Amino acid sequence: MSKIGVYIVFLSICLTLVSSGCGTLPFNIDTSALLRAGGAQLPVGPEEEASFGGAVAVMIVQNYGGIEPNTAWNEYVNLVGQGVAMHSTRPNLAYHFAILASDDVNALSAPGGYVFVTRGALKACQSEAELAAILAHEVGHIAAGHATRILQNLKSAAAAVEGVPTGGATGEVFKGILDKFLSDYLAHGLPADDEFEADRLGTQVATRVGWRSTGLQAFLRRMGEKPNKSSHFFATHPDTTERVKRLGAVVTSLGAERGVDLRERFAASMAPLAVP
Repeated sequence: MSKIGVYIVFLSICLTLVSSGCGTLPFNIDTSALLRAGGAQLPVGPEEEASFGGAVAVMIVQNYGGIEPNTAWNEYVNLVGQGVAMHSTRPNLAYHFAILASDDVNALSAPGGYVFVTRGALKACQSEAELAAILAHEVGHIAAGHATRILQNLKSAAAAVEGVPTGGATGEVFKGILDKFLSDYLAHGLPADDEFEADRLGTQVATRVGWRSTGLQAFLRRMGEKPNKSSHFFATHPDTTERVKRLGAVVTSLGAERGVDLRERFAASMAPLAVP
């Protein structure tokens, strides 16, 4: 068997074991890590990135209604996400994937390996390939250091004004940088060029693992057909039509028919996907 699709076969075995009660998933979400994170240092090296990212992750969870309590859904999302993460350009990070208990359609990430998808986004998905591509997009942000670069710029600005030591900061300076980042990120998202790059990186990684290359493009096209202007998805991302257009070139280079959708497995793993 070729390397393409090997992880999907592995995923099939894991999901079969879980559904039959014969085993447990090899990856578990450690939501307590979100509460432990957020120490006193600013992002420079990997430990500081994880510390700041943990603090950002806590605020994301709080702003989106907490973590979805359905353990089976979280395990499934985590398993798909780990399959994407291990094939990214930063496979050695300790990634954490979780569902946010919000019906808004969105997905977010934080430095250090924290990736979230809303319950609303899952309801809008039609296949595992689409879910994988969404998670891969967020992993792409982390691997490319998009949010980390912004945090580093904010740290540099604070250092110029407050005299922050190069090794890190505590107290009000830390809180000020975190608040500034969150106010911009949650309201406006990342720069458009970062989003386009994450689209490309995510599609490439998801396709490399074995999912359909058109996963993200199909999801975005459907979102653009019936736009909900009140959703954070449209407020924090570039024009959907432009994203679909740019992804066309990526998909063409990868092969439009490459990979699998796994619609049935997605439906079975997420059923019944309904608002409590």
